[in-house]
Amino acid sequence: LDAYRVAAGIEQEKGQTVDPMIEMTFMKAMEMFAEAIPGVIIQLMAISTSTEDVGVLQWLSVSISAFTTGFVSATISYDWDTDPAKREQTPDFYGYVPSNPRQRSLVFVTMVLFGAGLVMIRCLTIVLMGMIGMRWALAYIGLDLGLYLAVKMLRGDFWYWVPLGGDAEVLLSILARVVVKIITDFTSIVQFRHPYDLGGMYWSFGFVMTMASLPVAITIYVSKGGAASVVRLAWRLLYILIPSTLVMFAVFFINIEKEYRHTFYSTERGKDLTIRSFREIEISRWKAPISRVRIKLKRYTQHIFTAK
Repeated sequence: LDAYRVAAGIEQEKGQTVDPMIEMTFMKAMEMFAEAIPGVIIQLMAISTSTEDVGVLQWLSVSISAFTTGFVSATISYDWDTDPAKREQTPDFYGYVPSNPRQRSLVFVTMVLFGAGLVMIRCLTIVLMGMIGMRWALAYIGLDLGLYLAVKMLRGDFWYWVPLGGDAEVLLSILARVVVKIITDFTSIVQFRHPYDLGGMYWSFGFVMTMASLPVAITIYVSKGGAASVVRLAWRLLYILIPSTLVMFAVFFINIEKEYRHTFYSTERGKDLTIRSFREIEISRWKAPISRVRIKLKRYTQHIFTAK
């Protein structure tokens, strides 16, 4: 239903809190947070702890789960960037998907692939930490989240963009920041590099940290006397997942429109974007009347000199 509303171009009706695009994004984000990502973790945990030989069907199952999660994350980013209204409202952020059909398809496919790769990398890291001890997994997630929330607060960028007011705004800000950070860590949804969410610089920082966490987790697991079979499996997956994910991201980054690459390392805050957008709207609102006045003055001056 959400996809139909977005595809049909149905606009936000009076009395609705958000438009169909935002509603669909919220639903997809919650589905990834509560079902898709935990599903991959459960399957990887089952494979890692299995006392029997793991067959092709088991790996096919977890691969399909990872690819479908990557597909959902890619469609979120693609739908937002190719929306004409979004490109008109924020032209310096939306528009990285090129108009060339071949490049456009390549950008979408690479988003799916590096999203799926990151899901596997992050989930395997959580599985290894969990096998050492639940406290290790919770500490890994908690420290990462704590650092992110501290940075948001210190930069004065903690409040989420939905202005509900009162206690509802506090609860929504906490929930939104935590959920968006977690699913971005697992999938690196390109849309969430937006200043209203993680921001470009922290998005890139999270991408690098996810990559670096897996070899560190394997090393800790080995030092704690982990099972040799699990260690071999983890290193084998690392040698496949990290290089392929980096290659897919490199192909993606090369094929997007060049003028939008800076959005992946931008330090702009949400409120900075709001203020800048407001000023640009005000300026553009006055540009047309001023231009008309200038044209009339020029014609009037020419008329006077011609008359003289």
